Amino acid sequence: MRPPVVNPASAPRRRVGHPRRGRRQHVTDQFPDRRPLPPGLHTPIMSLAWSRDGSTSLITVAGEIDMSNAHLLPELVEFLCQSPVPLIAVDLSAVRFLGAHGITALLQASKLVTSAGARLTLRDPSPFVLRVLGAAGVMPHLDLDGAPRPGGAAPTGVVLRLARPPPARTSADRLAGQRPHSPS
Repeated sequence: MRPPVVNPASAPRRRVGHPRRGRRQHVTDQFPDRRPLPPGLHTPIMSLAWSRDGSTSLITVAGEIDMSNAHLLPELVEFLCQSPVPLIAVDLSAVRFLGAHGITALLQASKLVTSAGARLTLRDPSPFVLRVLGAAGVMPHLDLDGAPRPGGAAPTGVVLRLARPPPARTSADRLAGQRPHSPS
């Protein structure tokens, strides 16, 4: 049964506020569940889709993998490992953000699949995902399936290239830069 529609002008009022600073009157909210949601809340932060193509299970991830939803990926992989599947591919082409919890989730998923005697590959990771995984240094622990690798090699960490090498320092240079100890 729906509550009757009430005109806000005649709606019951309640007193709110601090007793010494004065009270304000507000209209009691009649339908808290009928407020329109902001447009960004209609779309999920992350979506997981699972399909099977012969002997390969494909998990398609879209959106952001962060601390609020990263646990869902290893849970889905654990569910898929209950049936014998030789290959699980994770499509990361639509991932917009990959946080530390997302990296941990990928490593956990890889460990689950390996312990089940199967293989997990990352299919078509976006350049952003490749950069994050390379900076985190986890690329040797993950299997990439046909991913374009910058420079032809797998990124293993952050590499800084200097325009010219730093000058070599001698012990005399180090001593010259030190201040003599003076008791205070």
